[in-house]
Amino acid sequence: MKKFYSDKHIPTVSLLWLAVIFLLATPFLTPNNLDKIAVFIPIIICVVSAVLLLWILLATNYKIEGSYLKYKSGPIKGKIDIFRIHTIEHQKNWLVGNTLKPALGTRGLIIKYNKFDDIYISPKKKQEFINALLEINSHIEVKN
Repeated sequence: MKKFYSDKHIPTVSLLWLAVIFLLATPFLTPNNLDKIAVFIPIIICVVSAVLLLWILLATNYKIEGSYLKYKSGPIKGKIDIFRIHTIEHQKNWLVGNTLKPALGTRGLIIKYNKFDDIYISPKKKQEFINALLEINSHIEVKN
């Protein structure tokens, strides 16, 4: 098993951390004279949202286990059979259409598999990640 962590785009990650801090501070900024129910529901929404963002920030990674590429970014997770991957494209930005994006970086890889499926990921060590995939499936085409 090889584990790869996501590259992090500093402005995006900073914005997410600010959102977490704001969401966790919001319950302390509400007036005390409100009805308990009126305060309780927004507090729960803020805490759940902050936990979700923290989960994404701290647990975005990719694993190669056997012949599968497993990806995880908070609640988004899945696996791809490496023998179904046919192309890996280097991508210079996040604007890649309707592609699933379990990534925190803006300079990542688009992995195309099956006939029409693709996913955008951003491992820190891109070349090492590509080499690990090529060790398992040498028929993958790598495009710059």
